[in-house]
Amino acid sequence: MLAFISCVLAIVAILVAIKASNRTFRLEKELSDLKATLQDAELSDASNAPVSFPRASTSTSKAINPDAVVAESRETPSDESLRQAQYKHQQTIPSHYQAVKPSSLNVASVAHSAAKAPSSPLSDAANLSKERAPTNTLNDLDTVFDRGLRKLVSSFKENWLVWVGAIAMLIGGGYLVQVIGSRIEFSPVMRVAIAFTLSALTIAVGEWFHRREQKDETRGKRASGFSYVPAAITGTGLTGIYCTVIFAFVVYQMLAPTTSLVILATAAFSSLALSLRQGPLMAVLGLVGGYSAPLWIGGTDPNDFLLGGYIAAITLAGTVLMQQAKQAWLAPSIAVPHLLWMVILIEAVPQAQLFMWLSVFLTFTLYVLFAVPRLGWLLDFRYRHGQTTLTHHPVVMSIATVLLLFWSTEQFDVMSGIEMLYLYGFLMVTLWLPALRKGIAPRIFQGVSVVVAVSLLILSFSMKAFDWWLSDREILMCLGVSTMLVALRTVAQYLGGDRSVPSRVLLVVLAPIMTIFTLAYVDVLMAEQLVFWSMFTALVAGLYVQIGMRVPALTEDVSACVHGMFVALSFVWFDDATLTFAISAQVAVMALQAQYGIFRPAYWAIKVAMSLLVVRLTLLPFIPDWQPQDGGNWSWVLLSYLPSLALLAYARVVLRNTQADIANWFEGAFLHVFLVALFTQTNYWLTGSYGYVTDIDFTSSIVYANQALVMALVYGYRSQFADKLSLLYRGYGHLLLLAFVAFEVLLNTKESPLIHDHVLASEWPVFNMLTLGWLLPAAVLFGAYFYRLSALQISTRIYAGTGLALAGIWLGMSIRHFWQPSSMTIFHSTSMAELFSYSVAGLVVGGVLTWAGVTRQALHVQRVGLALLACVAVKVFLWDVSSLDGFWRAISFLGLGASLIGLGWLFQKLNKSVSEKPAM
Repeated sequence: MLAFISCVLAIVAILVAIKASNRTFRLEKELSDLKATLQDAELSDASNAPVSFPRASTSTSKAINPDAVVAESRETPSDESLRQAQYKHQQTIPSHYQAVKPSSLNVASVAHSAAKAPSSPLSDAANLSKERAPTNTLNDLDTVFDRGLRKLVSSFKENWLVWVGAIAMLIGGGYLVQVIGSRIEFSPVMRVAIAFTLSALTIAVGEWFHRREQKDETRGKRASGFSYVPAAITGTGLTGIYCTVIFAFVVYQMLAPTTSLVILATAAFSSLALSLRQGPLMAVLGLVGGYSAPLWIGGTDPNDFLLGGYIAAITLAGTVLMQQAKQAWLAPSIAVPHLLWMVILIEAVPQAQLFMWLSVFLTFTLYVLFAVPRLGWLLDFRYRHGQTTLTHHPVVMSIATVLLLFWSTEQFDVMSGIEMLYLYGFLMVTLWLPALRKGIAPRIFQGVSVVVAVSLLILSFSMKAFDWWLSDREILMCLGVSTMLVALRTVAQYLGGDRSVPSRVLLVVLAPIMTIFTLAYVDVLMAEQLVFWSMFTALVAGLYVQIGMRVPALTEDVSACVHGMFVALSFVWFDDATLTFAISAQVAVMALQAQYGIFRPAYWAIKVAMSLLVVRLTLLPFIPDWQPQDGGNWSWVLLSYLPSLALLAYARVVLRNTQADIANWFEGAFLHVFLVALFTQTNYWLTGSYGYVTDIDFTSSIVYANQALVMALVYGYRSQFADKLSLLYRGYGHLLLLAFVAFEVLLNTKESPLIHDHVLASEWPVFNMLTLGWLLPAAVLFGAYFYRLSALQISTRIYAGTGLALAGIWLGMSIRHFWQPSSMTIFHSTSMAELFSYSVAGLVVGGVLTWAGVTRQALHVQRVGLALLACVAVKVFLWDVSSLDGFWRAISFLGLGASLIGLGWLFQKLNKSVSEKPAM
């Protein structure tokens, strides 16, 4: 029942389309008569006016303003000009637009149409609106997408009758063939004959209609647009031919595969010829019908090679049409359905036939979809293709074909060596195909090299990860040969005349990066093949040395690339102090090369190598894996740091007179490494270890806090004399200050001596870890305040306030350490002498700060001193009165009173001396 309804709907759709075409023809004829009558009326009115033709060249204002042209044409009409205007206006307005808006036609529009040539393939209504607007309008502001969207919407509004009717006819034709082949009670031969005859008759009707339309010049011009009715009828017939052949072969096996393929190819190229005759709509319908024809025909056991050949024939015909007509929009219209069919067929082809199928059709896809649209059939470098990056981009197509290749590998349970070589060979063909004739490809193909390089790494690493069908040595040999071919491809591109920046970058870094990534992968997962790939890495480095020596323009960058490969070799073959020394030696060699001009590396490479060395030496005390496994001894720092310090100092001396910029980098690196070595060795003497991050204790926190503070101030001081490195120095200084604050917070909370017995009561006063942890950084901060070290853009008052707070904490903990007999933690009682000592210390410090603030006119210092005195007074009146007893209570109050009175007397004396000074 459903099939019968589909058949009826298909026939109705065909009849409606034919009827709509006839109605359109009648409306056009009536409109032509109306315009002829209007023309006669205008000629009769202007018969007495002198006739003058417009000049070939007009002024700028007339060219920009269409109204001026219209006015001029109204003033001086002639028979010939009006006939030409009538003819051109008829060919620019579609039939249904005329039928809907006949009132919009007037003499002005006719004359204006005569002044401009018709433009295709813009829609007709869009042409009219564009003619009435200034030439320099929103087109310069709108995006390509917006213009394309407006164009599509406008075209759909004007041509939707033909478009929807054409789609309906295609569907109806496909269903009609299906109904004839499966529902009508005739022999299989009769069914196929009926379907083929109806399809051929439909094509004949379309061709007859086309010839009839071409007799009228106005309607014949529509063949170049997307609203040509005969193309819709012919496309329906071609779809029927496709469906009939597929039905005859798949369902009834009436045709041999070769015969079926020949018929389908003939139909496809017939569609090409008809598209050249009947315009782009025929091409669209031919592609839609051709690619969708297999969907209308059922079948439980299709011939995958025939179906692949059929899809290839449609794609080939569409590509030939694209090359002949120079229509760029055909490229994505062909590529998208072809790739979708490839995915479907890869899933459907049996595994035993898949390799042969891939070797034919996937290779065909690579050639036709990837190379031909931009290079032509002969892969000509200077081929005029007419494509844009939106219609055909080689990088996108290469990614699509590589994904098809990877998708096909998932279908194999076991692959032979030949099949594996095909995978690598396919990628190499993708790389070299654009440059096959000249050794150089257009620049738009440069990204393909990156796609192929990444695909090679993914393919090789996947073989090892999933334990696919090759041994480790075979995988590395395939990858090595492919890497050399990638290197040769980039070299050929550059030496062939492409001196662009992408070409230079790809030559310098692509193959070395592949080599280094593989070296790291081999070091982790293929340790037994490390010697083999290390030798290959050295071979690639030697090849690049030859390139750098023969091409002077690339010497610096290639030398940097070679040094990068040797650094990678050092990382996989050395460790501990040996690796550090190897990197230091390489930095020194780079400095010598820069000094004497022998295969000189780029300066940025020297800076990168030196930064790598500095980062390693900085993190060395904090990463246990980089340290000696036996825990090291007192000489470990000497072995790890002194060679690097010596080489950095030597490089700085060598470059001081010739390369001052690089010499400053070496000077800063030497200073930083020296400080790290000094503090690391100091930490070892104090803690007996080189500072493991996982075991930070009280002593190591003190050492790290002092390290961070001193190094932050040093980098802040260095930033004052650095130009390009000033921002780097300041950023590093701020990070170190944050580390200092973090360690001080740790020392005053979790690792505080008031909670844990880190400082024994039996230790010497002052000469203990309290001084190192609190008083020493306070002294450093006071020094930064007095010497105005504000290079880190931090107020010196913050230094002074932080130093005063640390000094106050040190003083309080030192008093408790002095008076406590066994432990200074807060869990032990406090004696009256200790409480009195806090009061005395507060009075002394507060008085000194207050006096210093008054005499030096430092208001902030004076306020701090007065606040401290107020705190001491509150302590005496609230705490000491209840905690002290006898002599200690009396002496506490007497001392407080005497101190305050003495301070007041000093203020009075100071005020008196100030008032006695003579007025200026």
